[in-house]
Amino acid sequence: MPTQQDRINTIIAIINSNPCLNNANTNKLKTEFRQVLLVDAITPPKRKHILKILHSTRALDSTLKAILDHHLVRNGKYSIGQYITQFSIHTLPTLGKLSPSEKAKYQREIADIRNTHLHNADSYPKNDSEVNQLISEMQALITRVTSL
Repeated sequence: MPTQQDRINTIIAIINSNPCLNNANTNKLKTEFRQVLLVDAITPPKRKHILKILHSTRALDSTLKAILDHHLVRNGKYSIGQYITQFSIHTLPTLGKLSPSEKAKYQREIADIRNTHLHNADSYPKNDSEVNQLISEMQALITRVTSL
């Protein structure tokens, strides 16, 4: 089973290899993803978990925005959920789309979880497994949108 480090390294490799993400901000994306691994020693665990969610979703948010900006697909909204929606409803003939079921899955498994923990006081992931699952879904989403 891939570790968080494996998943983060894979995400960084995808960023490095994607022509949509070849600009000065790419280093910011990679640095933000690496922050997920740098908080491992923080205690208590709930603080570590919430920081992992903060850094990983911040990096995901910026990555999705960069890809949409590259393709000039924008609607003036700035959130992970809105970016996921844009990947499913845009009208660009040269860019594929997320299916409705993919959109719903990523909304539920990434955006909703992020919003639950970062918009509600005293809400924390239960354990490392929950954080691992979120990062796994992020890896899947980034892999998918870079292949559209």
